[in-house]
Amino acid sequence: MSDTKLKLEKVNITLDSKVVLNNVNLEVIDGDIVSLMGSSASGKTSLIRSIAGFHNITAGYIYIDEKIVDDSKKREDVSKRNVGVIFQDLALFPHLTVRENICFGLNTLSKKQQFDRAEKLEEILNIVDIKHRYPDQISGGQQQRVAIARAIAPGPKLLLLDEPFSALDYELKDGLMNDIKKLIKSEKITAILITHSTEEAFKMSDKIAFISENTIIQYADPYDLYHKPVSKEIANFFGISSYIKATVKDSSHLSSVLGDFVASTEGYNKGDEVRMLVRPDDIIHDDHAIASAKVIEKTFRGSDFLYRLELKDKQTVYCYAPSHHNHSLNEVIGVKLDLDHLIVFED
Repeated sequence: MSDTKLKLEKVNITLDSKVVLNNVNLEVIDGDIVSLMGSSASGKTSLIRSIAGFHNITAGYIYIDEKIVDDSKKREDVSKRNVGVIFQDLALFPHLTVRENICFGLNTLSKKQQFDRAEKLEEILNIVDIKHRYPDQISGGQQQRVAIARAIAPGPKLLLLDEPFSALDYELKDGLMNDIKKLIKSEKITAILITHSTEEAFKMSDKIAFISENTIIQYADPYDLYHKPVSKEIANFFGISSYIKATVKDSSHLSSVLGDFVASTEGYNKGDEVRMLVRPDDIIHDDHAIASAKVIEKTFRGSDFLYRLELKDKQTVYCYAPSHHNHSLNEVIGVKLDLDHLIVFED
């Protein structure tokens, strides 16, 4: 049996005669947590609603456990897909206690089995003390934990989460992400998460699917999305980016104001002008470096500074430096470029 839990093949989604997604292909491995990311209105929510069965696709195929659940002509009902869904509004039942909300989808089990299952989830999600309260008697963070427990209680094949952490402050969010990831992994559930936060995606995800121009344009682990983006849009979305002018010297070398570098220049000709992607962590402050740059902006971030530096040809780059390297504006400091992944875009 394949280890692919979810497969989307050439999926199109149209809403109100408008093409929302076109030719979407995706394979999610059993047990993985995948984040869907992209700009607002890129189609992320429409995609998970179609996976759950709330929207019909207009072309293509959706497979769950190698079984077609939607081929644009015939769709398996939501109730038969064994998919847990958590939307932003949570939709807890106000007239039921926390325990009753969690047990709502467990009516095929005995009362003892329901309570045993609920108790396990309550302990993992730290909501034991509120199990007899009603939704309006608990905080937003606690409501989110109850919604997660209710969705996971029946043991779904897939768990779909639409921005589950967006309304929480940092401290609540961090603790909840830790507990949910631990729970999802311990239950061996495959999860699809919508988020606008790179921090959430990096912390939660085994892989990230980035949606742009109505389709998925890159599907990779968080490390590669950051260090090996396939477009400037992705590079800018996942971190601070600078683009330094460079000239193609030959099939494997570039020349720039920061020196010459080995790089794949396939598709370019000698003399072509390109742009090198430079992250703040690629620029190393080194007093003994040959190259230098002038500090033109600085932001204190606690453990480090984010400096904006002007190179000798007036191009600018960003640089992280430990907080004890407290340089003044207009001060000239030594820098070197330490690139493990040299990514080149057209000028």
